[in-house]
Amino acid sequence: MGNNNNSYDDEFKASAVKMVLEKDRSISTVAKDLGISQPALRRWVRASTEPEDVTTKRLAELEAENKKLKKQLDNANDTVEILKKSVAIFVKPRN
Repeated sequence: MGNNNNSYDDEFKASAVKMVLEKDRSISTVAKDLGISQPALRRWVRASTEPEDVTTKRLAELEAENKKLKKQLDNANDTVEILKKSVAIFVKPRN
């Protein structure tokens, strides 16, 4: 079994990753089209999407938490509006 120690430049790697992430092509299709191994392309994609350092990772975690909390707040606000309307119905004076 041959050992292929191909070295690809950063521009080539970025282009391959872009094909997977932005053009929604599968890793296997892109790897086959470019003549590279699937594990190599998978590593490049993972490396490009993972946070590079602790600060970036923490920022990503906080952004995810912020998104979750905003969704919960929207749900709570919707519930409050529904309750206000139901109270208005029950408080209406009867003729």
